[in-house]
Amino acid sequence: MAYSALGSSVRPADLKSVTIRTTAALAVFVAAGYLLRGSLIAIAWSVLIAISTWPLHRRLQRSIGGRHPERISAALLTFAAALLLLLPVVILTHYALREVPALLRFWESSRDTGVPAPAWLAHLPVIGRWLEGQWAARIAEPGALGELLHGLVAHIRLEAGRGIVTQIAHRAMAVFFCVLVLFFVYWRGAGLAAQLEAVIARYLGPQGLVTTRMAVVMVRQTVNGLLLVGLGLAVAMSASYRLAGLPHPAFWGLLTGLLGIVPFGAGLALAGAAASLFVAQSTTAALVLLVGGAALIFVVDHFLRPLLIAGPSKLPFVLVLLGIVGGLETLGLLGLFVGPTLMAVTVAVWRELAAGAGRAAPESDRAA
Repeated sequence: MAYSALGSSVRPADLKSVTIRTTAALAVFVAAGYLLRGSLIAIAWSVLIAISTWPLHRRLQRSIGGRHPERISAALLTFAAALLLLLPVVILTHYALREVPALLRFWESSRDTGVPAPAWLAHLPVIGRWLEGQWAARIAEPGALGELLHGLVAHIRLEAGRGIVTQIAHRAMAVFFCVLVLFFVYWRGAGLAAQLEAVIARYLGPQGLVTTRMAVVMVRQTVNGLLLVGLGLAVAMSASYRLAGLPHPAFWGLLTGLLGIVPFGAGLALAGAAASLFVAQSTTAALVLLVGGAALIFVVDHFLRPLLIAGPSKLPFVLVLLGIVGGLETLGLLGLFVGPTLMAVTVAVWRELAAGAGRAAPESDRAA
């Protein structure tokens, strides 16, 4: 019979009713997703943070005890997450504000005496003399720097400025919604996870639950791997910057660690630090820092990071690297975590299909 694979107790009318209900439920979910499309990234970030810190949430609940430990733990972890999200911005702003007096003195000096070309500019290969001539013509005279900046600002359209302000406000609102949703995910996450597992078990079976739990583990491994890489780069490069004699080594180390979360991002901070040393005429220190730092970043990006992310999931090295790069290109920063997880799920599904095909082949041979 046509429905023998579903069992003799399943009637066509029942199957039609289940199909209609499933289709209606999917339509409702799609409509809700479309309605919330502007906040989906913030929701995804909150879920990602909750999944990666859920073991800490459970341990904190057990330590608190008493009444409503889940609410207290949710509030504490949400507050800690908000601090971690805002702390780098506060630190970078602090270092930037410390440089304001020096910038004001430089601005006053440029109006009174001009800005002479640095001595190292003429020694640059090929274009050094040309750059020195351009500097003398456009910046060296008193007040020339102000006129140059005024001309550049005049080319910025008012609409572009409004667009920048709108984007900043949008990002700030996204952070607010991320923190708000994170609290409720911590608070009600256990019940939501149980409901999700029940739905997966009904429609995808035991193997669906295994794949889902593996995806959760992969998310935690990815977060831990990226954060450990960023922290390690921040500490190692801060020490390197200090040894090289770079001013504000802690600032440059923090910047390198933050950019180091993104593949190849730490190289931008390293290039800026080396350029700063070169401008200060510390050519040897700049070259040593550039070569040593580039070697360290290469090892971290191509070997250490994929190794930490793969972990016990035994995901092939190349698939981890492809997941990181592809996720970053497709989804931005969120793709750093989604990419490796999706690759792990894909490999798990493929292995299950291959194992099922391998089991089916001997049975067909015996039947023949």
